[in-house]
Amino acid sequence: MGTKLYQEMYELESQHWWFRARREILTSLIWQYLPQGKILDVGCGTGFILEAFKTESASKYEAWGIDIEAIAVQVCQDKGLTQVTQGVLEKNSLPEHDFDLVMFLDMIEHLDHDLSALLMAKHYLKPQGQILITVPAYQFLWSAHDEIHHHKRRYTKKSLTELLNQAGYEIVFVSYLNTFLFPLIVITRLVGNLNQRHHSSDAKLPSTLINNLLYQVFKLEKNLLSQISLPFGVSIVCLAKNRFP
Repeated sequence: MGTKLYQEMYELESQHWWFRARREILTSLIWQYLPQGKILDVGCGTGFILEAFKTESASKYEAWGIDIEAIAVQVCQDKGLTQVTQGVLEKNSLPEHDFDLVMFLDMIEHLDHDLSALLMAKHYLKPQGQILITVPAYQFLWSAHDEIHHHKRRYTKKSLTELLNQAGYEIVFVSYLNTFLFPLIVITRLVGNLNQRHHSSDAKLPSTLINNLLYQVFKLEKNLLSQISLPFGVSIVCLAKNRFP
């Protein structure tokens, strides 16, 4: 993503409504489907998700991370996330067939070959290990945000499910995400696309009042996702089980 975007992420994530609510939603899903185990976060960035596994309530997890950018690894190390290393799945020193969960959180949309990454993850999963993925949804939502973050594509639930099946995974749970704010974000993206001068990322901190309101609305989905799959949204979350070999 580049040094500037990693720095932006680091400065925003502890306060920004999207990062905060997303972390609560994803960790809640992990607690539900994987009560304990060894986790690998691929493309872990500055470690905001991994930090959730440092708490006492998450003591049954052993969290590892890998990122291609040295600045991301350094930030993680500075946070005390010592099991974060620099590299890519194709070339690293990670133990093979050792992880209960491999996470690609808003990561595979950056890759030219998303299928290859999902296949490579099998080298690190235990035979019945799981994979957790989040991706941006709907190509019609493509905007300057995608271009700035070097996205290659956006997905639908159907296309992501087919991709995982092709890679040899069995779907455990799949849902759209960020559903309640979907109409607002659609309007914002479409209006922004009509304005040729609008060429910026969505990752900006709004006023405190708006930031807290958006956080509370997005966070509502945490309890819903423990029971149902949401029918549309800005993103997709999917948990799938390795079909080994």
